[in-house]
Amino acid sequence: MSHDEFNSGARHGFSMALYAVRDIDRQISNNEGEDIYKVGKSNLYNIKKDFLHEIYGAIKKEMENEVHENDY
Repeated sequence: MSHDEFNSGARHGFSMALYAVRDIDRQISNNEGEDIYKVGKSNLYNIKKDFLHEIYGAIKKEMENEVHENDY
């Protein structure tokens, strides 16, 4: 497999992972889920959003480390 094919495949894989995170992010609402930890619905919403933000950032960081545009 050539380097360009690897970068193209890796970029596609990372893009799909980011798309999945954004899709879940759009589905989160203030009323979703049971507050089993008794933190309050607003706090539960913020916790979910913060968690997704961390996942999104980790995927972006790995993408930057793995996909090298000008590395031949």
